[in-house]
Amino acid sequence: MRGTFTGFLLLFVCWIATATAQERPLLQTLYKPAFRKGKVASYLADIRRQTGIPVSYASSVLDSNRKVTVFKETTTLEIVFQQLLTGQAIEAAESNGSILLIPRVRPGNAQAIAYRIITGRIREKGSGEVLIGAAVYEPWRRSGVLTNTYGLYQLALPEGESRICLSYVGFKPDTFEVPAAGNFRKDVDLETAGNMDEIKILAKDRGTPGDRMHLRVTESKPQAQSLGSVDPVRDLQLEAGVQSGVPGSSGLIVRGGSPGQNLYLLDGVPLYYVDHFFGLTSVYNGDALKSVDFYKSAFPAKYGGRISSVIDAQGRDGDLQRMGGEASLGLLRAALTLEGPVLKDKMSFLVSGRRSWIDGLLRAVPEAPTAYFYDINGKLQWLINDNHRLYVGFYTGRDQLLSVGNDSPGYYQRLRWNNTVGSVRWNAILSPRLLMDATATYSFFQFDQRDQVHETDSSGMLQTSFLLGTSAIREAALATQFQWSPGLQYRAIAGIRLARTEFLPSALDRQLPNRIIGATGGVSSLFNTTELSGYAENAIRIGERWSFRPGVHIAAWLSGTFQYLSIQPRFYLAYRRTPWETWYASFNRMGQFLHLLSNNSFGLANDFWVPSTARIRPEESWNVNLGVKKEMNKHWEGRLEGYYKYIDGVISYVTGQNLFDNSDRWQDKITQGIGWSYGTELTSTFNHGDWSARMAYALSWNWRQFSALNGGAAFPYRYDRRHNLNLRLTYTPNHRFDATVQWMYMTGEAFTLPDQVYPDLDNNLNIYNPQGGILTPNGYTYNYAAWNAQRLPAVHRLDIGANFTRRRGLTYVRTWSMGIYNAYARPNVNFVSLRENANGSVSLQGTALLQFMPYVALKIKF
Repeated sequence: MRGTFTGFLLLFVCWIATATAQERPLLQTLYKPAFRKGKVASYLADIRRQTGIPVSYASSVLDSNRKVTVFKETTTLEIVFQQLLTGQAIEAAESNGSILLIPRVRPGNAQAIAYRIITGRIREKGSGEVLIGAAVYEPWRRSGVLTNTYGLYQLALPEGESRICLSYVGFKPDTFEVPAAGNFRKDVDLETAGNMDEIKILAKDRGTPGDRMHLRVTESKPQAQSLGSVDPVRDLQLEAGVQSGVPGSSGLIVRGGSPGQNLYLLDGVPLYYVDHFFGLTSVYNGDALKSVDFYKSAFPAKYGGRISSVIDAQGRDGDLQRMGGEASLGLLRAALTLEGPVLKDKMSFLVSGRRSWIDGLLRAVPEAPTAYFYDINGKLQWLINDNHRLYVGFYTGRDQLLSVGNDSPGYYQRLRWNNTVGSVRWNAILSPRLLMDATATYSFFQFDQRDQVHETDSSGMLQTSFLLGTSAIREAALATQFQWSPGLQYRAIAGIRLARTEFLPSALDRQLPNRIIGATGGVSSLFNTTELSGYAENAIRIGERWSFRPGVHIAAWLSGTFQYLSIQPRFYLAYRRTPWETWYASFNRMGQFLHLLSNNSFGLANDFWVPSTARIRPEESWNVNLGVKKEMNKHWEGRLEGYYKYIDGVISYVTGQNLFDNSDRWQDKITQGIGWSYGTELTSTFNHGDWSARMAYALSWNWRQFSALNGGAAFPYRYDRRHNLNLRLTYTPNHRFDATVQWMYMTGEAFTLPDQVYPDLDNNLNIYNPQGGILTPNGYTYNYAAWNAQRLPAVHRLDIGANFTRRRGLTYVRTWSMGIYNAYARPNVNFVSLRENANGSVSLQGTALLQFMPYVALKIKF
C-alpha cells in the first residue's frame, strides 16, 4: 500500500511540475517573422503557419491590407502585434486558445449597455437533424454558448454590429452577421466536413471542464470492446472513475456507486433495465442515438432520482430531406434503421430495430440453453412552425433465457426481462429570451421467471407444476421546464415534474394442473407512490475567468401513510487561470426514493426494484469534487480530479435472503446502512498527426457498513476496485481506415463466501431444486463469518479492432469492422458458484466468459 501511495505521489508531482514548466500565455509564444516588410494579413497567416495559433479579427475593424515593417528576429507575439497594430485602435487579446484582435477600450467611454438576444437552431445540412452541443460564439466580446437538446441557442450581446461564429466537431465552421440593434433570429445548417484533417482540428474541446462528458454517438466508430458495434455505455466505461462491474458487461459502476444509482434516460424517459444479452451490450442502440451527456459530478439541478451518475441519451429525429437508412450484421445481432420525411422539411420519422440471431443456431443443439434479445426504437418529429416542435418517441425490448434440464427430463426455466418506454415532447420558443420544454413520459419494466418442475403427490403420481415469479415497476410522468436568458452573464432554468409510480416488488405463484396456489403469505401487493419535484438553477459568469452555477432540486415522495422530503443543493464553480488551465469544484446533494436490490454473494445476480416505505428510507449522497484541467501543449492535455462521496440509506439483503422465496414480507429481508468512497482520477490524452493516445486511471476506496451484516463492522463494497486503468492507442491515416488497440486492468471484485453450508432438510422454502449438484440460495442455509472477505483475481484484457470504410457517392458508406476481444484469452471470472462434490464436500467454482472472441461486422449506410 505504501508503494502505491509513493508511486501515485510521484506521478502527481511530475504531472504538476510538467504542467507548470510548460505553462505559457499565447502572447508570450516565441515567433520569428519570415519577412521584414509585408501586409498585416501576410504576417497573420505566417503566425498561424509557424505557431498553429489561430488569429481572429473583423475586417470592418482591422485594416489587414496595410503594409508594415517589423524586426526580423525571434521575439514574443505580444511585441510583434504591437508593431503590426501601430496606428490602429486595436489590441491583441487571448480567448479560448486563440488570439483576438479587438477594438481598444478607452477609459471614460463606459456607459450603460443595452443587450439584445440572438436566437436560432443549428442543424445538419441535408438531413435537418439538430446538432446538440454546437458552439455559438462572438469572438470580439468573448461570449459564447452551446446549443441545447433541441439544437437551440440563446446568445445575449450588446447592441452593435457583430459576427457570430459557429463550430461543431466533424462539421465545417460557419459565420453570419448580426444587425447593429434589436433581437435577431438565425437558423443555420452546418455542412459535414469532408476532409479528415479539418475534423481533427475541430475536435479540440475547449469547453468548461468538470461539468459533463458529451459523446456524439453519430460520429462514434465501431470498437472492439463492443464487438464491432457502437455502444455508448461501453465508451463511458473508458472514463476514469467508471468501471463495468462484472467483467465484459455493459453495466456502469461510478465512483463507488451501485448499478441502481445511475439515472439512465432516453429522450428524457427513465430506463429501469439497460442490459441486453446478460450485459454483452446495452439497450442504447447506437444507430438510433444522436448524443449522450454523462455526469459523474457537478449535477445540474434538473436531474434527480439517482445519486451516482446521469446518462442522458438523445435519439435521432429522422431525416427531413430524403429517405435513407442503415443495415448491419455483427457477432451478436442484426440491425436495420430506416428514416425519412413524412412531409418534407415539416415532419420526419425514424425506426430502428435489432435482433440477436445466435439463438437460431442454438436451437439445433438438443437441450442446450437458448437466449435472445430484440429492441425497437421509433421517433416522429413535427415542425409546427419556426417556434414550435413536437416529438413522439418509443422504445420496446425483451431479453429471454430458456434452459432445460439434462438430468430432469421435462424441466425447464424461462427468464424474461421486458422494457417499454414512450414520450411526447413539445419544445417552444415563447420569446427571444424564454424557452419552454413540456414532456409526458411512460416507462415500464418487468422481470418474470417461469420454472417447470416435477413433484410426486400422496398417491405416488408424478405431477408437473409451474412456479411463476414476477417483479415489475411502472411510471407515468409530466414535466415542464423554462429557460430564461436576460443578459450576457446570466441564464436561469426552472422546472417541475410529477410522477406516479407503481411497484410490484415480488410475486411468486405455484400452478398445479387443476388449480393455482399462491405463495406462502400470498403475493406481495402493489405499492403506489407519487413523486413531486421542482428545481431552479442559475448559470452566472463574472468576467472572463469565473463562472459558477448554483441550484437546488426539491423532491417529495408521497404515499397514503408516509411522505419524504428531500432538499438537494447543487453548486459548481470554475476558474480559468489561463487559456490552458482551469480549476473547478462542485458540491452536490442527491437523493433517490427507489432502490435496486442485488444479491451480493455467489451466483448470477437477481435484481429487484423496491420503493422507499415507512420502514425503508430513501438513499442520499453528498458529493465533493475538485479538479484541474491543463493543456500542456497543442498535442497533450491532462485532467486530475479528487472526490469524496458519502451515502446514507444503501440497502442489502439480510444474510441468506432472496426476494423469490414464497413470502410477501420483502421488507423483512432488507437492511439499510451507510457507504463512503473516495479516490483520485487522472486522464491524459495525446494527439499528433495520425496517432492519438489516451490514458484513464483511478485509485479509489469504497466501503459499506450495516448493523445487521458483518457484526456491524465496515467492509469493502463488492465493486471496491483499488486500481482501474484504461489505455488506448488509435491510428487514423485517412477516412478509409482506422485501427485501435486497447488494454484495461482493474482489481478483482470482493464477494462473500459462507464458511458453513446447511442443507434445508425440511424444505421449508418449498422450492424444488432441479439443478443437480449446484447449490442455490433457495435450497440451503448459510453461515457467514465475514462479509466481502474474498477477492476474485484481477481483471485485464487486450482488445484489437480495425475499421475499413468505403464511400460511394454522397450517401453510400460501407464499413467492415474486425478484431479480437480479449486477444490473449485472459480467463476473467464473471461469477462463482458453490458445487457439491461426489464425496459430499463443497468447492468453489469460477465461471469465465468471453475468452478470445474474434469478430467481424458489416455496416452499410444508404
